[in-house]
Amino acid sequence: MSDVAGLKAEIEALTRRTEALTRELAASRESDARHRGILDAQHELICRLLPDGRLTYVNDAYCRYFERTRESLLGNTFTPLVPEEDRAYVEGVFGSLGKDKPFMVTEHRVIRPDGRIAWQRWADHVLFDEAGEVAEMQAVGIDITEGREAEEAVRRQNDQLERAAVERSAQLRNFHTLTECVPDAVALIDSEGVIFYANPAYVRLAGGSDSPVGKRAVEVHSEVQDILEEAMRQARLAGFWQSELLLLPAERGQIVALATLVKIESGSDAGGVVGMVLRDVSAEREAEAERAALQAKVIEAQETMIRELSTPLLPLADQVLALPLIGVIDNRRAAVVLDTLLNGVVEHQASTVLIDVTGVSIMDSHVADVLMRTAKAVRLLGAEVVLTGIQPHVAQTLMTLGVDVGATVTLRSLKDGIAFAMRRRRQATGRG
Repeated sequence: MSDVAGLKAEIEALTRRTEALTRELAASRESDARHRGILDAQHELICRLLPDGRLTYVNDAYCRYFERTRESLLGNTFTPLVPEEDRAYVEGVFGSLGKDKPFMVTEHRVIRPDGRIAWQRWADHVLFDEAGEVAEMQAVGIDITEGREAEEAVRRQNDQLERAAVERSAQLRNFHTLTECVPDAVALIDSEGVIFYANPAYVRLAGGSDSPVGKRAVEVHSEVQDILEEAMRQARLAGFWQSELLLLPAERGQIVALATLVKIESGSDAGGVVGMVLRDVSAEREAEAERAALQAKVIEAQETMIRELSTPLLPLADQVLALPLIGVIDNRRAAVVLDTLLNGVVEHQASTVLIDVTGVSIMDSHVADVLMRTAKAVRLLGAEVVLTGIQPHVAQTLMTLGVDVGATVTLRSLKDGIAFAMRRRRQATGRG
């Protein structure tokens, strides 16, 4: 009986122990469920994996991010989610974790479900077993793609700014080297009209012992103050202005300067910097004036020669003149013909004038009118006009135009006219 009682007591004890373990297991499962619920509610990506990389746990955020089910992920390695060229790096990170390095933060790329490449930051923790060996690793990650892209954009922008700064610096060095050597006067003027740079040529042009830097441009060139103020205003509005100025630099007298003003964009001066270039063109303008005066003399001499050649008045005998006309007779030449002939009649006291029109290219009403007016003017001076060179087609043209030659003698050729004039002269002499 005692053995039965003892066995019964042991059974009761085992039953109580089983019930206690059942309650503990239920509580543990409830706690684990709460724990998993908390992890699944997180926005961060959370996973656990074995040292060989096989996943043992992934939260809902992890599944949503990669658009995979928990069943398709658990028991498989995570490396297919990493670009092939980055896998060796990621595996090396996990391989370096251990007792000496139980925690590490790293960043690497992953492949999104649509094939796009994204960036993640992971905080990796090592979980040890009771023997102190690596049992699992837990990782918490977040997507940092936007931040990495922003950093990359900032980096590119900084690189561009650095390159621009280097180029700008080189441009400034080149500008300084160039302007220091050129013979033209160069100055930079800020939005207040103050000169903040002047090359040696400008310093020499400005004259005086003081540097023009720090002075207002209109003070340095007070003789053209109003023009210069308007020029700077126009340059800032239109971007460019150019004209010649009469300057009075100290110790140099008056000079003619070709002034060019251009607007220069400047981030530090909202009003706009104006670059001014002054070129001394006094010598060129004096040379141009001399050339113009010489040209005028040459033109005058040429015109005189042309008048003489176009209206050659030929004395044939005492009181007999001949005027052969060649080419086109316009209003200007008609005036020259009339002036030359009247002066010749008076000078030579001519009684007979032969006007030969054989070489006149066009015989129209204008030419005919010129000839008739010339004949009348000559008769008023007491001389007789004889027209020669009247060809049949010329006579027909005159008849068509209704030109009445009146008492004017007309002959076929200059030879006939000369013979006519000589007979008239002999007759006049015989009567004398």
